[in-house]
Amino acid sequence: MNLFFWRRRENGSHEFKPEVHPDHALVLAVMSPRRMPGWKQLRFLHHVLPPKEQRIFWIAILVAIASACAGFAQLARPHIATVAATGGTVTEALVGSPKLINPLYAPLNDVDRDLAALIYSGLFRLDRDTAIQPDLAASYQWLDNGQTLQIVLRKDAQFHDHEPVTADDVVFTYQTLQDPNWRSPLSGDYRNISKVIRVDDQTVQFQLVKPDPGLLGSLTLGILPAHVWADVSDATVHLAEANIKPIGSGPYAVESFSRDSKGDILYYQLKRFPQYYGTAPFIDHLKFRFYADRDLALTAVKQNQVDAFAFVPWGEAETLKNANFSRLTLELPQETIAFFNTQDAVLKDDRVRQALTLAVDRAELVSLMGGGSVALTTPFPYLSASTGTAADLDASRKLLDAAKWELKDGASVRTLALPTTAAKKKKGATTDAAAATSTDANASSTELALTISVPDQADLLKVADYLKRRWSLIGIKVDVQSADAETLLRDATNDRAYQILIWNILLPATQDLTAFWSSAAADKPGLNFSNLRDASVDAGLNKIQDATSTEALAAARLSLSQAILAKTPAAFLLRPTYAYLVSNHILGLKDLRLNQPSDRLVLGATWYIQTTWKLK
Repeated sequence: MNLFFWRRRENGSHEFKPEVHPDHALVLAVMSPRRMPGWKQLRFLHHVLPPKEQRIFWIAILVAIASACAGFAQLARPHIATVAATGGTVTEALVGSPKLINPLYAPLNDVDRDLAALIYSGLFRLDRDTAIQPDLAASYQWLDNGQTLQIVLRKDAQFHDHEPVTADDVVFTYQTLQDPNWRSPLSGDYRNISKVIRVDDQTVQFQLVKPDPGLLGSLTLGILPAHVWADVSDATVHLAEANIKPIGSGPYAVESFSRDSKGDILYYQLKRFPQYYGTAPFIDHLKFRFYADRDLALTAVKQNQVDAFAFVPWGEAETLKNANFSRLTLELPQETIAFFNTQDAVLKDDRVRQALTLAVDRAELVSLMGGGSVALTTPFPYLSASTGTAADLDASRKLLDAAKWELKDGASVRTLALPTTAAKKKKGATTDAAAATSTDANASSTELALTISVPDQADLLKVADYLKRRWSLIGIKVDVQSADAETLLRDATNDRAYQILIWNILLPATQDLTAFWSSAAADKPGLNFSNLRDASVDAGLNKIQDATSTEALAAARLSLSQAILAKTPAAFLLRPTYAYLVSNHILGLKDLRLNQPSDRLVLGATWYIQTTWKLK
């Protein structure tokens, strides 16, 4: 219906349709034929309803909206999941500085190894359970009764400069590795490879001197782009720009880095490579800041300047007072070992070495170290993960007595019992056994004193102090001498004048013990810290190299372990674990078992910061 109004004007009456004002609009709105009020009607509520009823109305509306949202959420919840999304930046602290980010030289420097693990990829990789998985390899097969390995490469793999990865790159990498002019520290690990042959663009063959079932674990080496390195001369390989601006085929590419006025690199920033052929990581950027020592890196953690810091001894990690960080457990094929110098005048007696070993309560040591360390009694870190062997101090004392190290009444340190004069003059006493039938402990002032050499590291110093205390219980005087690891290693491998050396040894992915137990490694500058030269141990090492199946390899390792333990050249103490300090805003974290320290970064591809919703 239309409303018209009349008003008197000076020049007579005039009919007009008035402009809409609130009262007029109200009248028009209430005359609407709709049963439910529309917006035009509701907007006049403040004119119609008193304030109290207005509040009740709007509260009812809000309750209705909230109820509808809650009901929708309940219905949708079973069908929606929160999942990881790409994005974000993680900054990790590293101790040291990059020098040669090149797979052929990376083992010489922990920082280089960490960066190379992300920038490069190999033919195979080790997964979270340390199982070997194809990486650049699409498929492989053994030929010629195990003496030839043929690998077909993926067709979708490319380097960070978008050149494809081909068989030429694989051949170049392994031929260069074995080239003495390149002086790679890894060359000796690949002596069993006689030839690397290009079959076609995507196929390569490795011809071996003899079958090697562990070869796949060695082919995790990062592949170099031949088109980048082919023109680099042997004489200038260490100066090549590609060592600092590396190009690989891994999940991350170099985005930027910064140097200070002295030329020292302050940080590297890596960016997720969009064309990466494998499972893409979620974190967009990884930034690495470099620190001169662990204390400076821990300070950066305490001040929230970084998001992660790895391989922190548990004692230090537990004292960290920063609620913004979580602690993950890192396991490595590593053992803490007290090596006995078998050429030392005192320790060449295997009864003394056995006594030292029996005096160690590994369960007590593990409890002292904390952080989930595992007590061990074998040269292989994963071969016998026992809970600890109870000490037998009485058996230790009897062994020392048999070795003529006797404890005088009231004394705390044993002395060497020398033959008496009567025994020396005894007719027919031509053997050591006869001469030892009569001894006089008072005739000797030679104390049973030993010196432990140990790196100046908190965790290993704790081990040394524990051994000092335990061995004092069987009458041995122990002195602990510490030095920085580099100096101690140089002196130990060259002079070989120590008595007992405590060291953390990290085995390669193949768990090859040759470097630590072969007779050849007892010569300087070898790493056979026990100076053990034993034919049965060498035979055991060769048996492992000759194994042609997984079962034969396991049996050979057990046989070698028994051969080493029979000589008591060391006290195998524990497999240490370390803490990985990671900021709480990073998600998807898990404890990690690694084959080498840099594996933590590759396995960390499941980490994420951003999330999104996804229908199930």
